[in-house]
Amino acid sequence: MITIIFAPPRTGKTCFMTHIAQQAAFDRERNNRMCREIFSKQASGFKSIQTIPPHCVSANYDMTFHKFGYSPRLSRRINPYKLGFANPYVKTHFNLPFECICITEAQKYLNSRMSMYFPDWQSRWYEQHGHNDLDIWLDTQRPMLIDVNIRELSQFIEIMSLEFSYNDYGRIDGLRWHIRHIENSSLFDKYLSGGKQDESCFTEDTVTADYNVFDCYDSKCCKPKFYDGHLKQDFDYSASEPTGQTLEGYIKYLTESDDELPENFYQKRSKAA
Repeated sequence: MITIIFAPPRTGKTCFMTHIAQQAAFDRERNNRMCREIFSKQASGFKSIQTIPPHCVSANYDMTFHKFGYSPRLSRRINPYKLGFANPYVKTHFNLPFECICITEAQKYLNSRMSMYFPDWQSRWYEQHGHNDLDIWLDTQRPMLIDVNIRELSQFIEIMSLEFSYNDYGRIDGLRWHIRHIENSSLFDKYLSGGKQDESCFTEDTVTADYNVFDCYDSKCCKPKFYDGHLKQDFDYSASEPTGQTLEGYIKYLTESDDELPENFYQKRSKAA
């Protein structure tokens, strides 16, 4: 399945997806089926396959999974732009059978505003992902930001709330998500049009993790992007006034700031891009 996880910012979307990935990384039956499929491919002519992955989880962010009695397991890093069938334009990932793929901030890669440029070799891959027993998890603030072709293939999970439990030292030792599960895109459209009040569109559930999921990944991994490209710059606060300016001076600076459309803001994008 393709599952779209959605909720407002800072409500545990990526954390929830990481918990799903943790379960898949230690899912013995799933990982054994992955290995058997790889052995079968080796026997049928894929002589170049030498690697037997330790588990089936891949993602566009780094995760480290922990379980008592096991060595830590690291997720495989993938680039969502490179998911798809082999083609002349982009070198795509060689996906694992039974792979569990987690994509955070999925609207960046499956942008509904760029649907006219969505490559056929990737669109068909999503349409046929089930033939390779893949599970794909996408998190986003709003599902409508995701390409309509992907939405029509998806089920949905809305996170309603997230609760924490703490140990005697004040550290998080458990999480509990209250979620709504929507089985398909038709029910999702009905759910939205009904103001999220139609109970026939969803089922409610509680998902619990008895460990601190935040220990598995860096929940602030997107923060450096806000600083990228500004290494040699000061904050705009002091751009036109000396440091230590008065509040009145700062307000004057804000009201005089240029609000014209920056040159080259809108760039024509080619289909191959």
